Amino acid sequence: MSKSKDWQIPGSGAEIYESVFVPAMMEEWSIRAMDYANLQLEERVLDIACGTGTLTRRLPKSVGPNGQVVGLDISSEMLAVARKISLPPSDTTAIEWHEGNASAIPFHDASFDVVFCLFGFMYFTDQVAVLKDISRVLKPNGRLILMVWGSIDKCPGQLAMKESWERHFEAEEAALFNWQHSLSDPETVRSLVCKADFRHATIRTCMGVVHLPSPEHLVRSYGAMLSLEADEKTRVAVIDEVTASLESYVGATGLAYPIEAILATARK
Repeated sequence: MSKSKDWQIPGSGAEIYESVFVPAMMEEWSIRAMDYANLQLEERVLDIACGTGTLTRRLPKSVGPNGQVVGLDISSEMLAVARKISLPPSDTTAIEWHEGNASAIPFHDASFDVVFCLFGFMYFTDQVAVLKDISRVLKPNGRLILMVWGSIDKCPGQLAMKESWERHFEAEEAALFNWQHSLSDPETVRSLVCKADFRHATIRTCMGVVHLPSPEHLVRSYGAMLSLEADEKTRVAVIDEVTASLESYVGATGLAYPIEAILATARK
């Protein structure tokens, strides 16, 4: 049976991330991050690993026309989608989008009052180096707001996907879900933040909810976003396995399952 990348979800990887996973998983956490940041007018804010700008677009309203909002991501595809999405007419602070590496942030020392990094930190090779560079671009007493995914055992959707993908795909593809949850120990997160010499670190675990039309939509969206090659028999098998695993989380409004995140806040 021939393989293809057609998972019946249209769009590029970045477009699928924005259209499917942002409303399903990310928006809730952006709102929570804003609550903890307590942004003030005229502050300068950097959003690292900003993706398609889910959080970044919320920032201008809080810092006002004399503030600064910068979104930084290594993916030109993600930034291309971010640039296409219009800001509300009431937002008078323009967002500056920059392509760049978080381990060598392309800004001067003490440039920002607040730095966010939501759900990209797990993928950085040298996480302490990234945190030290974040500290460098923060002003004295500047604030860090960092989020990573928690235990995969508390995220049944991701666990079901991981177990099925391990049966049907190469280890490299199945490893996605291990990377996604690779910083699931709060004390590990605390240790990394403290190694970068941040002060007043507070680490919290929080529960959220992922909302999607169905387990099938979850499977097809991940497959399409990652351009994963599979034959129809394999796609059907994965959909059937994940659907069976998540049956208890399906209701009248579709699929809704819990997901854990770890929130770290600290000061330079």
